[in-house]
Amino acid sequence: MRRKPKVCVLRTAGTNCDKETAFAFSKAGAEAELVHINKFINASSNLHDYQILTLPGGFSYGDDIASGKIFANELRSKLAADLKKFIEEGKLIIGICNGFQILVKSGLLPGNHEL
Repeated sequence: MRRKPKVCVLRTAGTNCDKETAFAFSKAGAEAELVHINKFINASSNLHDYQILTLPGGFSYGDDIASGKIFANELRSKLAADLKKFIEEGKLIIGICNGFQILVKSGLLPGNHEL
């Protein structure tokens, strides 16, 4: 029997469409969970329990400074080691709308060695 891939739909203040994103992954045969970034920061959840990391759309932190910049800085400053290992393990990351802007500003895109 084939195991369902486990998907983390990462949330924070201002993200939206996270429930719809989790629903879409579930309909595609994955096991999707909504996870607030603070659960990774305070170690009550582990990024490495997932095969796919999804950054949904929305206006993270209100996009007061620049689209996705605050969320990107939070990823870089608080989860860099976990994210680097996640990528090195060949796991997948998808950014949707604001989530893609976060990927750009965090340095998580392939070929960017800032992380």
